[in-house]
Amino acid sequence: MENVIPDACRWSAEGYRVALVTLVGIDGSSPRPLGSQMAVREDGRYVGLISGGCVEAALVHETLAALSDGRNRKLRYGKDSPYFDIRLPCGSGIDVLIDVGISSAILKAVLQYQQRREPVMLCVDVEAATSVQANPEQYLQLEPCHDQPDVATHISRDTLNRVYRPTTRVLAFGRGEIFRQLVNLAPAVGFEVLAVTPDAVDVQDEEKGYIPLSRPDLFDPAWCDPWTAAALLFHDHEWEGPILQHLINSDCFYVGALGSLRSQALRCEWLKESGANDQQIARIKGPIGLNIGGRTPPEIAISILAEIISRQSGHL
Repeated sequence: MENVIPDACRWSAEGYRVALVTLVGIDGSSPRPLGSQMAVREDGRYVGLISGGCVEAALVHETLAALSDGRNRKLRYGKDSPYFDIRLPCGSGIDVLIDVGISSAILKAVLQYQQRREPVMLCVDVEAATSVQANPEQYLQLEPCHDQPDVATHISRDTLNRVYRPTTRVLAFGRGEIFRQLVNLAPAVGFEVLAVTPDAVDVQDEEKGYIPLSRPDLFDPAWCDPWTAAALLFHDHEWEGPILQHLINSDCFYVGALGSLRSQALRCEWLKESGANDQQIARIKGPIGLNIGGRTPPEIAISILAEIISRQSGHL
């Protein structure tokens, strides 16, 4: 899901009134998951999506009205909705909460958790939020959930537990064109990038997340957490060994390595001789990337991103 919190925080700091719009119920199917959000500011500008584009314009109109009268609203669109002119192509119904009372302090707190790469859960009493004058203390609660890295956004009775996970990070090691293409393409799907390379790194590269690495054993464990996917993209495989030894013991949810099936067999053999067990070795996906028939560096980079997305969503 898109992360609207940074924009909401920035707009609030600039003096705009901001509302947080959240998908709190799905009756049938929906192109967007539970907890999808929009941030709407008082001049009509917004970020995020609640549907595939069917209701966003109407939601902005309703949100501006809610900001004007200072009261939260809960609306239904699609099936069983009073808005007969707005229908969802899937024939389903969705419930949306417009929260005009969320404070800048709560938004900032969520952002700070994200910046520390710690998951946090915003618990919203959906019914209370629509029946009282906007007062966050009456219907909002912020709960850290760093000890539950796999917890997902869910409904519990009348409470929406909206989980904000750290941004997915691509931790790329390597050099060459495939490495560069992956680093350049990953932000387009919303991923954060750390690009660790033995090559010289200039100021512009540093701004893109490049980190110079003079020796493969100078691995920083802080690069890895449960929301990080690691990709080894070296053609000179002597760099791989020490790095892989760290990665197979890390919290990364994905570890992939460039090379042929023979290269994969050789690296697995080396790791086994170095003391790695079968479970650790099995974590390494090689050859890296989904088999989409790609041969050019951009195509291979796309196949790697596709595999990371599939692994993250539980499809692999």
